[in-house]
Amino acid sequence: MAMAMALRRLSSSIDKPLRPFFNAPSLYYMSSLPNEAVYEKEKPGVTWPKQLNAPLETVDPEIADIIELEKARQWKGLELIPSENFTSVSVMQAVGSIMTNKYSEGYPGARYYGGNEYIDMAETLCQKRALEAFRLDPEKWGVNVQPLSGSPSNFQVYTALLKPHDRIMALDLPHGGHLSHGYQ
Repeated sequence: MAMAMALRRLSSSIDKPLRPFFNAPSLYYMSSLPNEAVYEKEKPGVTWPKQLNAPLETVDPEIADIIELEKARQWKGLELIPSENFTSVSVMQAVGSIMTNKYSEGYPGARYYGGNEYIDMAETLCQKRALEAFRLDPEKWGVNVQPLSGSPSNFQVYTALLKPHDRIMALDLPHGGHLSHGYQ
């Protein structure tokens, strides 16, 4: 665990941006959650809200150390599984943001329950960017940017490319196959 602590200290000093990405009046800094100073001033009877704003290293140092060990493992090796490849810090910040607290079944503007206006904004922006990335006319094309797991994705490809009872070559799991490939 000493290695994990050293890696955590090193990575936290490396991750400091050379220049701020957001200026002070940015929405990024306007959190709706009170900061620690507010809790100290009000002296609430419960302590869990304070933990909501505390970093992982403070709330659960053991898990923080395990995460650092996993970072080291990924850094030392070459991962050839696409779903386990490296991602950027900005993607990890987005995926680990408060947006993960929200379940949003359905499509933008047509969700099954309320409170999804910001989810709709983010999904609509992703759709716009996907269309732009492939230089597609939004009047002619639509995109679904909602994530899928490997099995439904493979099923969609199979149903698009294969006829009933067609055969495909599949690899077993130790050689790069996936459970949804049907190898037995």
